[in-house]
Amino acid sequence: MTEKKNQHYIPKFYLRNFSYHANEKQIGLYNIFNSIFIRQAKLKTQGSKNFFYSKDGQVEDYLSVLEGNFAKIVKNIISNQRLPKKLSDEHFELLSFIIFTDLRNPVRIESMKGMFSDMEKRLIELDENVNVEKFVPKMSHKDTIEMSFSMIPDLILNIADLDYKLLINETKTPFISSDFPVVKYNQYLELKEWQQSKTGFATVGLQIFIPLNHKLVILIFDSSIYKVGNRKQKCVPINQITSVNEINKLQFINCFETIYFDEKISEDYIRNLHEASKKFKRANQSKSELSYIIREGEDYKELISRKQNLMILNSSDCETNLKVEVIKIHSNGQAHKLNSTISRKFPSSLLNH
Repeated sequence: MTEKKNQHYIPKFYLRNFSYHANEKQIGLYNIFNSIFIRQAKLKTQGSKNFFYSKDGQVEDYLSVLEGNFAKIVKNIISNQRLPKKLSDEHFELLSFIIFTDLRNPVRIESMKGMFSDMEKRLIELDENVNVEKFVPKMSHKDTIEMSFSMIPDLILNIADLDYKLLINETKTPFISSDFPVVKYNQYLELKEWQQSKTGFATVGLQIFIPLNHKLVILIFDSSIYKVGNRKQKCVPINQITSVNEINKLQFINCFETIYFDEKISEDYIRNLHEASKKFKRANQSKSELSYIIREGEDYKELISRKQNLMILNSSDCETNLKVEVIKIHSNGQAHKLNSTISRKFPSSLLNH
């Protein structure tokens, strides 16, 4: 058994960027379920669970090596306010950090478990005599984590085509973070009122927000749909407090249970933002529905005359009718026509990476 009992799903190097007066030992936190506000909590115990990955310590040891590389990339971005060149090694390190932070989170792991549970229920609805174990494998917690990690290489490539910019907070209201800081959003499909999942990594119109500290947020986005600031800007200033509030609100909708912040945040601000976020549904909640596989030439009467034979599994999206001053859907994005798959077209150059 490993001595590393306290296993982090949010790296300590990341949380230190939100530490109290940059002391790297304490951090402000707010629990959204019991509404407890703590100005100076112990940082090293945040974003972690006892033996979250395993008791043998192998996954924790592997991640600690990766985090050393991730920490350098994030530190350079914060220090220089400069993002790495697209398709460079540093760019792929940054994407790896984002994908790892997403897939190792308890929210994501529990959502996957929920999908398996929903699959069992839906199979029984379709056929009460079904042998569930034939279709749904019995997955331990460690199995689920390993399955999640197995998707990482493909998902890194899935977002390598996206553009990215640094949002710089010029207001006196700081950015906040959470115990699930990688927020996937899709303003385009939200406006189109798309009814299925909107935030798959290969989906047209995808946006990914991740705060780095009180002043900086990385925005990764589909440039075929959006423009962010001016075309030549890599660092885009945010001058409106309402935009900062909109971005901060995403952390409440997306988080596992805890919001993180530094000393610049007031308790009243956090409580008011929490109250404002309550009117929106929580993101990342597993859901399922039964539908039909449609064959060419079938009409509605033929469909409803037989049993539903398609199971759709996904999770709830982060949706707040987001409005940020520097993010716009450009004319080509407005003219974009949806197809049944809503997948982006990937450049052939990415196939060599």
